[in-house]
Amino acid sequence: MYMSRAKLLPIAVSNNGLWKYMGNNYNVHRLVWSLFSGGSDNTRNFLYRQESNGKLPTFYIVSEEKPDDKSGLWDLDIKPYNPVLKSGQNLYFSIRANPIVSKRDENGKQHRHDVVMDEKLRIKKENPNKVCMDVSEIVQNKGVEWLQKRSDSYGFSIDTNRVRADGYKSHKFYKAKGKHYINISTIDFNGILTINDPELFKKALYHGIGPAKGFGCGLLLVRPVR
Repeated sequence: MYMSRAKLLPIAVSNNGLWKYMGNNYNVHRLVWSLFSGGSDNTRNFLYRQESNGKLPTFYIVSEEKPDDKSGLWDLDIKPYNPVLKSGQNLYFSIRANPIVSKRDENGKQHRHDVVMDEKLRIKKENPNKVCMDVSEIVQNKGVEWLQKRSDSYGFSIDTNRVRADGYKSHKFYKAKGKHYINISTIDFNGILTINDPELFKKALYHGIGPAKGFGCGLLLVRPVR
């Protein structure tokens, strides 16, 4: 496996077409996929996360193959990725995830809802005249609850008092070949976790957590607690 930091080169600043292209989240997804053989027509074998310092975007990527810049737009820093993990080890972590809950309606049809909207709808249904609690509180409570419920299956545990959930955003974009808009919501998690099962945890590092991995979600970034 490889861990890469991919930065767009300054030449991208003067490329108005590129900036217009990147105004669509689906196009950002395609731009990252272009670093790998087969592009978006291939089976995904990588995870990525986009960060921005107010200038040019930076992408962190974990992949089975080395990214290959055929466009000349990238500055790539590529390193082998095979972390040494121990049971009981504490790590700082950061992840942008798409926390959802699946529920069936009265007709038995399954629907996906992001955990924040699901909680807001629940509160409104149970208390029609009640003013909904602050969204940031819902994001923290329901977001961390979602992560905690899944942590054991990924080989780690969290202390809910040592995890912050914020940065809730909704993303709507249109696939070039699709008939419908895609809607996903993301929450950024930061905090400290404890490894319980190193092998399961390594799979989480390599393959991600939660849905929407092809659209910049699920990449678990970690570093040692000093």
